[in-house]
Amino acid sequence: MEAVQVVCESLSTNVDMMTSSNTHSEGGEFLDIVRGPYLLTGRKMINDALATKIVQVMRTVPENTPKGTLAGRGYTGVQELPGIGRVFVKQYAHGGMLRGLTGGRFLCGAKSRSRAEFDMLEAVRAFGVKAPQPYICVTKGSFFYQTWLIMEEIRDSRNLVQVSREDGDLLQDSMKRVAEQVLLLIKNNVFHVDLHPGNVLISKTGEVFIVDFDKARFYTGSSQSLRELYLRRWRRAVIKHGLSPMLTELMSLTLRSYNE
Repeated sequence: MEAVQVVCESLSTNVDMMTSSNTHSEGGEFLDIVRGPYLLTGRKMINDALATKIVQVMRTVPENTPKGTLAGRGYTGVQELPGIGRVFVKQYAHGGMLRGLTGGRFLCGAKSRSRAEFDMLEAVRAFGVKAPQPYICVTKGSFFYQTWLIMEEIRDSRNLVQVSREDGDLLQDSMKRVAEQVLLLIKNNVFHVDLHPGNVLISKTGEVFIVDFDKARFYTGSSQSLRELYLRRWRRAVIKHGLSPMLTELMSLTLRSYNE
C-alpha cells in the first residue's frame, strides 16, 4: 500500500502508515481507520468489510454521476455499504475558477470540509432539524487533500424545485414545514449559507429535509438579521430559477411571524 502522512488537525494526528490500523480519539467518540492513503472517521463502528468497500468506492469515480441536491459543488453517488445499506457518497470540489485549477483538492486547515459538515449535521439534528444522518468522513492526502462524506440517503424524495413544478397541492402543504425547519436553524443561530429550494427534499411520506450543510456556520448576529439573510437568499434563488412566487410568499409569512 502507498504511504500517507496526514497533517491536518481535523484528521487526528500525524501518521505515517503502510498498513491499516485503528485509533480512538479522546473520549472514544470517534473511530479512525487508516487504510493505505485513506483516513476513515466516524461514530459508527467501521469493520474490515466496511472499510474495504469504502476504499473500493473511493477508487472508482462514477460515470455520468447525477448532480443531486446533496452533491454541492462535488459529485454524489448512491452506494450500498455492508452494515449500513444504501448511502449517499458526496465528494467535495471547488466552484468557479478554482475548480479548474485544483478540482477536488483542498488546502489543509483546522477541519476537513467533510468533517465540518459532519459536525454541523450532527448539531442541527440535535436541534430537531430534519437533515441526513452523517456516517463516515473519508480523506486522502496531506498538505492538499481530497475528501468525501458518507451519509444517509433520503430515499424516494424530490427537491422543492421539482415539487413546485409538479405538485401544487404538495407544495402548499410542504412550505409551512420547510419554514418551520428554517425557524429551528434561526433559533439555534445556524446560518445555512446556501439554502435554496434545491436543497430542500420532500420524502415520499411528505417529510421535509434540509440538506447540503457544507460551509454552514454559527451566526453571531441577531435572530432578525439572520432571518433577513435567509429570506434574501431564498428570494434570489426563486427569482433566478423562475420558480413560483408562492415559495417566497409562504416562507416570508412564516419567518416574519417569528419574534425573538
